[in-house]
Amino acid sequence: MKGVKFRNFYMLFVFLILLVQLPSPFIAESIGNVESAFSNGTVFVTGKNANSLDLLTRDTVSKSFKEMGVLSTNSLDFEAPSNKQLVVIGGPVINSKTKELNDVFGVKYEETQDRVLITAKDLTLSKAKIGSGEDIGVIYFGKSNNLNVLMLWGASREGTFAAGLILEDPTNLQKYGNSQFLLLKWKDNNGDQFVQKDEITITSEAPAISISTTTAEDKNNVTVSITADFGNSYTKEWKDVKVPKDSTIFDAMKASGMKFDYNIQSLGVFVTSIEGLAENRSTGRYWQYWINNDYSQLGISNIKVADGMKIEWKYTDSFQN
Repeated sequence: MKGVKFRNFYMLFVFLILLVQLPSPFIAESIGNVESAFSNGTVFVTGKNANSLDLLTRDTVSKSFKEMGVLSTNSLDFEAPSNKQLVVIGGPVINSKTKELNDVFGVKYEETQDRVLITAKDLTLSKAKIGSGEDIGVIYFGKSNNLNVLMLWGASREGTFAAGLILEDPTNLQKYGNSQFLLLKWKDNNGDQFVQKDEITITSEAPAISISTTTAEDKNNVTVSITADFGNSYTKEWKDVKVPKDSTIFDAMKASGMKFDYNIQSLGVFVTSIEGLAENRSTGRYWQYWINNDYSQLGISNIKVADGMKIEWKYTDSFQN
């Protein structure tokens, strides 16, 4: 009898160990979860040849983490632990860990003769080449080997520091709480060659994605993506919006969580405002949209969605045919 009880206890113990080690079927690395994600501590990783702004970024962010109750230690890139949660600071040129993790997460940075291209989460952002007194920065929150990793880096040192200033402000953890990837820009408006918070703007963001195992219910749904280009290099994206088959674009937009206004005309529903930016008759700028790169003149309530459909909104004064 004692043997049976011991065997049952042993099986329960093994089951609990396996349950703890199994990865969660839902993975959503969003910036709003930074405090809880690193509650057990983290390691700040800088490059062997880190510059002064990289080190200042590390100290600034670690101070804000400490105020949230998150303890941290420091490490150089070539000795970064593989079994710890990491905050990696500095661009791939001076931090080998950033380069390694960019490859893992699919984050790419390219420069052409007149453009800068950044790709993350299947989102490619194109910006005019960086000039004097300006820079761009990246904040990316992901998982590697089932451990949380936060990356802060810029095209140059100022972009890295700007990313740190965004993250050290706790209000931004709420403001961009649903995002996994942020692209920001810094412009030296006062000419002092130093980064101030009021000189930083977020130009693009991509939300975290919940990944779950496929179920029979998925066969009755389709997934679409929606983007909105507000002008001035600012875009916003709602990825992997899942709606039932036979839904319309209007249904998908409501399901995405996008904030928009509309009016109903004889040809269907037409959007008049997205995220607070409304059409302007005096300037002739309106919201127009494209489906899989083809311009559409129909109301969004009249078009059925298809799996993989890409819906792109632009705030523009250009008349389309």
